[in-house]
Amino acid sequence: MDTFLVSAGLETCAGKSNAQALAELTQLQAHTINEAGCLRFDLLQHRDNPHLFTLWEEWRSEQALQQHFQATHTLEYLALKLTQVSYLEKLVRINKV
Repeated sequence: MDTFLVSAGLETCAGKSNAQALAELTQLQAHTINEAGCLRFDLLQHRDNPHLFTLWEEWRSEQALQQHFQATHTLEYLALKLTQVSYLEKLVRINKV
């Protein structure tokens, strides 16, 4: 069975702190990697622009990702309104090496 891969670009909202966004995203990551359907949840910050973040995610299924958005820790992060999504890519692994 193929897993569900996502790359998401986030940017810090105007007037919000990059440091706070990073701290809260780090907490989100710590909770998310313990979700049953999460296989990978990498948090990256851009070198040249600290306002930008990338999430590399791998889920057992698209349904597992949808359940993630209903999790308490995800809803609490989203309620802070620290970042906004600039892009979302649903990906397919080409080589299964």
